[in-house]
Amino acid sequence: MQDDLVYQPEKYWDRLWAPGGHAAIVTTVDEAGRVNAAAYATAVRIVHNPVQIAFTTSQTGHTGNNLKATGQFVVNLPPFDREILEKVRIVGLPFAQGVNELEKAGLTEVPSTTVKPPRILECTRHFECEVVWTKDWLYRTMVVGSVLAASVHKTLVDAKGYIIWDKVKPVAFCGAPYVNQFVGTTEPMAVGMPYDGPEADAGEKSTRSYFEDM
Repeated sequence: MQDDLVYQPEKYWDRLWAPGGHAAIVTTVDEAGRVNAAAYATAVRIVHNPVQIAFTTSQTGHTGNNLKATGQFVVNLPPFDREILEKVRIVGLPFAQGVNELEKAGLTEVPSTTVKPPRILECTRHFECEVVWTKDWLYRTMVVGSVLAASVHKTLVDAKGYIIWDKVKPVAFCGAPYVNQFVGTTEPMAVGMPYDGPEADAGEKSTRSYFEDM
């Protein structure tokens, strides 16, 4: 239910986007307010503070056109769940302009609070964004957006805003050569750094300084 979603304070947005890259559904609206949803193999956090997210889209597709018209989008992160991922694949089909892909896939719209595109209830995490810049190259457009608000199902994060891995179940798409295969992770693994030079100390101090500020 919509009441199960909670907005996170800005200091927790970076914690909510983990790991760094995800399969995602991006929602936009056109100038008439019609909802469009598109599935993307990879959406990436590229800046920690302020939190900024990037993905690439077709130069002639509905998402790109909507972004140019409105400058707003929502990145919705699905869990590693077969039923939800089947709906992600439906969203990725080439529906005509004006068709609401969420309705076709049986996904539930939830109003956002800072932007016009909706969130998706079945996705566990949502990042409401405004476009910072776009860059055309080859046949793609790179889109970078700043996060204005972030929400999550309230049982999926702890009191400090860290995700509970086995409940969130992050998912990545294996890539076009794999056609329909996704991979998930249910727990993090702490990895040591077997290097004792000054660079290691400097890197640790820099990281700790950033998170202490948060």
